[in-house]
Amino acid sequence: MRVRRTEPFLGPPNRRGSRSLLARAVFASLGSVAVFVLAASAVAASDAPGTPLPAEFVPKVVPYLDVKPSAVDGQGTATLHPSGPVLIGSRGDFAITFTVGEAGVVAGGYVLLQVSPWWGWTEPQTEAPEAPGYVQTATSFDDPSFEVTALPLNRVLAFSRERRLEPNDTITFRYGNARVDKFAEAEELFQVFVDADGDGHAACIAQPPTLTILPREAQRLLVNAPSIVPPGDPIEVTAAAVDALGNWAHLPGGMYVLKASRDGKPLDADTPEVAADKGSVSVRFTPKEEGVYFFDLKGPSGLEGRSNVTLCQPGTPRLNLYFGDIHGHSRLSDGTGTPEDYYRYARQVSGLDVAALTDHADYGTIPIEGAVWKRLKRAANQANEPGRFVTFVAFEWTNWTYGHRNVYYRDGDGPVFRSIDPDSDTPQELWDLLQPHEAMTIAHHVGGGPIRTDWTIPPGPKEWLVEICSIHGCSEFYGGEATIYRPVRGAFVRDALGRGYRLGIMGSGDTHDGHPGQCTVGTFTGGLLGVYAPELTREAIWEAFRERRVYGTSGPKIILNFRVADRPMGSEVAWPADKGPVPILCRAIACAPIRHVQIIRNGQPVYQAEGDGPTASFVLEDPGPPPGVSWYYARVVQEDTQMAWSSPVWVTVQAAAGSP
Repeated sequence: MRVRRTEPFLGPPNRRGSRSLLARAVFASLGSVAVFVLAASAVAASDAPGTPLPAEFVPKVVPYLDVKPSAVDGQGTATLHPSGPVLIGSRGDFAITFTVGEAGVVAGGYVLLQVSPWWGWTEPQTEAPEAPGYVQTATSFDDPSFEVTALPLNRVLAFSRERRLEPNDTITFRYGNARVDKFAEAEELFQVFVDADGDGHAACIAQPPTLTILPREAQRLLVNAPSIVPPGDPIEVTAAAVDALGNWAHLPGGMYVLKASRDGKPLDADTPEVAADKGSVSVRFTPKEEGVYFFDLKGPSGLEGRSNVTLCQPGTPRLNLYFGDIHGHSRLSDGTGTPEDYYRYARQVSGLDVAALTDHADYGTIPIEGAVWKRLKRAANQANEPGRFVTFVAFEWTNWTYGHRNVYYRDGDGPVFRSIDPDSDTPQELWDLLQPHEAMTIAHHVGGGPIRTDWTIPPGPKEWLVEICSIHGCSEFYGGEATIYRPVRGAFVRDALGRGYRLGIMGSGDTHDGHPGQCTVGTFTGGLLGVYAPELTREAIWEAFRERRVYGTSGPKIILNFRVADRPMGSEVAWPADKGPVPILCRAIACAPIRHVQIIRNGQPVYQAEGDGPTASFVLEDPGPPPGVSWYYARVVQEDTQMAWSSPVWVTVQAAAGSP
């Protein structure tokens, strides 16, 4: 058997150059996503089936998103050994045995093994038996012209130049001394693609083998508490255990002790001790007095964690505060984990109220269509539970010219549109196609990163919000704190607002590790959405999106209330010039001591207040707002550099009656 390596496959330079200085170790593989969809071998099969092919022949491999498989492609079955669970980051030997389907595979066709190219798997190689990732093949047939070669992006190509592969023939790929994915997941895929008729187009077999990857031992507790509560009402403080990389880990049995503090002072009384039950901890606590509460939970083996901040204040608010992460990816695109596990983690580990999974419609090894799109919709709709947890059906429109946008549907259904299709390859075309649907789009990592947003195209009628922060960094303004990598002047959120675009500000993670609501280990920032709504339903949250009653954080559940001219964030206000100064109210309760809070008017700081521990609260007036439209927003900076940003309020100063 001869082994030959093909020439490297090339992708678009803007994508290959997207590897982040911010998180090089975590996101090095993100730069390869587009390579998948644009890669193709330089040598095509030109000989008719049955005719011996030249010795230098290597099959053409059509990019995944360009394939038009025939009915015979993708036939066959595969098994994996060992099939049992393995630990993250461990090393092992894996055997994937493919059995040829009823149609067979013509000489010049191929069988391609795809190992996940993301998040830590050893790159398969066919040249150095003593090195990690070496792949040997064994066949049930004798064929001197059978070859196997490693392709970039964790692919192994097997083919014959002379012999047709017959039904029930087998090929076993022995993938040795391979390092396993660093993130836990229930269904890691070993995909097998089959080009049965030799035209370069292939389809994945219907049931690729899967592997369960287990987390390591628990290292810390993620503790969640309600954000705003009245005195005297019992609340539930919950916790889950995670390992060093944030994977949901086994929670050790034993006793867990809750210690509460109010306004920085420990409360010795009423601190319950409870036992773990079915892998989780839930403690009931009644805050009896007003104040700012934190909850510290300690368990066996040194496990501990601190909650987000809880504000206890009297009264029944007209609007409740909810937190969400509505941008993330699973193994169905370039992330890890299943859609179902994504929503379970969001709710049970991160303690979120709102979540959406936004797998790429355009990139990865699995087309987001047909049964895959149905699964994504089903996972979102089954996780949705009005009053407790709200989800939205969504996908990412991954355009490399105009920028990336997530698409959301309010009512649990809707079509997928690809940015590589001629009918939906511009934002305007996308918005036109979304017109019949109750849908919205949100631009993300707008200031740079993988690709900046082209703000020369004004946001359409379906775009009300912009994502200011994620694992890629902050896109508030060029040169700001934790600025996104590969920044582009003119592409930031302040630049968009300065153009007159009326966009609310939100944050979300863009996580690829299956951990929505958490900052990926190795990154400086994450992203969360705060939303004010009367109730926790899709309809109420959607209306809050439309009215821009939202704000963003870089990860913590910071409480932020901001009003200008007696109107909440997201509002548009007409203010007569003779009415006097414009009143501004801001209150922030953070998850760590506050360094300062700034008021930004028309892109420039006009006021700054220092924090008092985790709180900052003030009322002030703008005595001289400029004529015309001004936009104001609040930005909060904690001592640990984590941040929050309100949505703007737009104030139009109108000339006094009778003035020229």
